[in-house]
Amino acid sequence: MAELIIRRGPDSGTRAKLDQELIIGRSTRSREDGSDFLRLSDAEISRRHVRIFREGDAFFVEDLQSTNGTLLHGKFLKPGQVHAISDGDELYFGNTQAVLRLAAQKPATTSKSEQVSAADFDLGGPASGSSRESLHVMSEEDRQPDVSMVVDASQILMQLRGKFGADHEPDRELVKRMQSIVQVSIALGAITDQDELLAKIAELIFDIFEGAERVFVVACDSQTSKFVPLIIRNREGAPPSVDEFELSRTIVNEVLEKRHALLLMDALGDKRFNVQESIVDLAIRSVMCAPMLYEDEVLGLIQVDTRQSSHVFSSEDLEILTGISAQIAVAMKNTQLYKNIEGLFEGFVTASVTAIESRDPGTAGHSFRVADYTEHLAKAVDRSTEKALRDTRFDRDQIQEIRYAALLHDFGKVGVREHVLTKAKKLYPHETNELKLRFKYAQACMERRAYLDLVNLAEANSMSTEEFRAHRKKIDAQVRLEVERLNEFLAIILAVNEPDHYYDKNTGRLHEINEIQFLDRDGRPIQLLSNFEFSVLSFAHGSLNTEERQEIESHVSHTYKFLSLIPWTKQFANIPDIAHAHHEKLDGTGYPRGLAADEIPVQSKIMTIADIFDALTAGDRPYREGVTTEMALSVIEGEVKQGKLDEQLFRVFIESESYKHRNM
Repeated sequence: MAELIIRRGPDSGTRAKLDQELIIGRSTRSREDGSDFLRLSDAEISRRHVRIFREGDAFFVEDLQSTNGTLLHGKFLKPGQVHAISDGDELYFGNTQAVLRLAAQKPATTSKSEQVSAADFDLGGPASGSSRESLHVMSEEDRQPDVSMVVDASQILMQLRGKFGADHEPDRELVKRMQSIVQVSIALGAITDQDELLAKIAELIFDIFEGAERVFVVACDSQTSKFVPLIIRNREGAPPSVDEFELSRTIVNEVLEKRHALLLMDALGDKRFNVQESIVDLAIRSVMCAPMLYEDEVLGLIQVDTRQSSHVFSSEDLEILTGISAQIAVAMKNTQLYKNIEGLFEGFVTASVTAIESRDPGTAGHSFRVADYTEHLAKAVDRSTEKALRDTRFDRDQIQEIRYAALLHDFGKVGVREHVLTKAKKLYPHETNELKLRFKYAQACMERRAYLDLVNLAEANSMSTEEFRAHRKKIDAQVRLEVERLNEFLAIILAVNEPDHYYDKNTGRLHEINEIQFLDRDGRPIQLLSNFEFSVLSFAHGSLNTEERQEIESHVSHTYKFLSLIPWTKQFANIPDIAHAHHEKLDGTGYPRGLAADEIPVQSKIMTIADIFDALTAGDRPYREGVTTEMALSVIEGEVKQGKLDEQLFRVFIESESYKHRNM
């Protein structure tokens, strides 16, 4: 039995049986002709990327007009052409490497799912694939390494703890300390948001120290030497009052300057430190305080205290707190680093968008405004209680992902020629100037010929002065009428040249002007309006002709291509796809792919509304003036009624007044 094995890429390990025909791509729509479809998650491949089929005992491959192409034997396949493939041939498409096996061997021992040898795929990606019976996808159970390589440290420690009996008290305490530190490490390792990190720290402190009633985490500003309280928590949940938040200066100096961890088993009776009156007033019995150290830097301290004499902290508790404070220092440093990276990336995105929009000053600020509208609408959709949107929810990372996609949705305009981006009217300025000069030349040629004919007539007939003046007066009147006629024609052309002018061939006079010729000084006929000018003025949509509009629309494909080159982190992996679909319409009339409604990401549907609204209301476009908010909403409503835009999302856009939220 022939098989296609995915060796490398997001779907490595996936195996698909080859019967007669197999289509590979990202589409979620099944095939109506009954052929098998292998759906992969690789963002670099097309919805229908490549076809592998069988004729007799031979197998063939065909690229299905994919965007990024398919490689066989190191060469790109020409779309539509069929190439023979044999056992062991490797195909490359997107980030995926696949190999054809005509005689797949099963191992001697079998499990619930067939095993794939290490030579057949590259470890590292989760298996995925179609649910059709003809496709076989390895389960996660089969692909797991030895349990010794992937363990739940917390559960292992719990099992170890259960093995110790009552006669092994020191060992039990050791396991307790190890377990506590591991719990903190696991919990804090994946947190990058500082507010979430601090909340988790307080939760863990109270979980680990059963007798703890309050916890303070204080940051130390190395430049000002001032203390900034990060966490002030009671076990009950409510933050302590300001009067309760006091630290002994002596304790703080000991902890921060000498980097000592301190334990006061009896805070009221300990004479080493000048404790605050609040400790006496609150009857604090036991206090622990440990520095948060990161390499040679003291980031702050943690203080835990209790009023319960039955839960006096021990030296083992202090050791645990000291270990935890070191991990918290690393976690806090990581969050600072992550925040710096976010700031760096935000600055890079802002600079990139600003640079791109500077090529087209008429649309400056458009991407930032669209990002504001889109982000606010996404948040409103997340809060919506409408039945159709009840399951549409966005977390913090997804909101950020939508915002970045909106900021970068026109990134591909860097691949569009600048004079096309900035074209304000149907004819370019140099073309308009050439047209005006031709009209002046036509007038000059007409006047020259008229007065030359007059002179020739006067010489041939030996006219008297009075006769010459009479003929000249008649010629002057004729010339004046011709000049007025030329000026009228030019005014008509300049009016049609405006981007918002729709030319009606039944009532327009361009056809009449296009038929008019004049004789140059050598007597050769010249068209007053060239065929090119007539075509542009008659058929241009807005300020662009057909070819220019196609070039402008290509910016969406350029955007997807450029954004796909960026190694996005997991939470931002959908940015290229979201931006790619922001000009698609629900009825399939959008571009560049003509997607149907169920193929368009909801984030793209949200961005489409925001994009159209800003394009209509922006008052700085060179080719037209912006319309009012009411008129823009009316235009969008018309698109909704035609089935082009999502009705529920537009309703939320109106009700939440997302169109009022813009920073530029």
